[in-house]
Amino acid sequence: GDRAGRRARYRRRSVDLSVSMSLVTLHVYDITNTTYETANNVIQGLNRFTKDALGAGGIFHGAVEVNGDEWSYGFCERGSGVYCCHPRGNTGYTYRESVPLGVTSLSPARVRSVIAVLQAQWPGCEYDLLGKNCNHFCEAFGAMLGVPGPPAWVNRFATQAEATVKTVNYAREQISLIGGEIGSAATAAADWL
Repeated sequence: GDRAGRRARYRRRSVDLSVSMSLVTLHVYDITNTTYETANNVIQGLNRFTKDALGAGGIFHGAVEVNGDEWSYGFCERGSGVYCCHPRGNTGYTYRESVPLGVTSLSPARVRSVIAVLQAQWPGCEYDLLGKNCNHFCEAFGAMLGVPGPPAWVNRFATQAEATVKTVNYAREQISLIGGEIGSAATAAADWL
């Protein structure tokens, strides 16, 4: 009697601890949706050189596929910027390649809960090409799924450009402060004379 009860409890526990495993894949697209054909061609040429020839990265759109759906982030004036499409089928861009990120142990229901949280945290009006873009979203989504983020080359352009902008802005602020101090010192010197 007691032995059969322990076996039944063990079987129930092992069923309760079963894990759902789903592959998580990053889909990378070339940017081809600007309103200027020349810009599209320049971006694609840049990507061919910087990514394909140098392996350094480029300007890309990223999206994460899990449980048969592809999720990404983009600008919109109202509501969430998180959206879903058919894997490798985002018609706003040109599909380039897929990168396996790993396997999530989250159940499909838990993945849907994660997506709901991300939809609330990523409003479309907060989209920023350098600081909060689709590739940043992929990194956050991957972390919540328990897989590594996209390879560095996917968002390298935005990361480096953002660092440059921050450095320039910091330098501008410092020059302004120094200019203000020089002005104050000159005024004080003139008053003293």
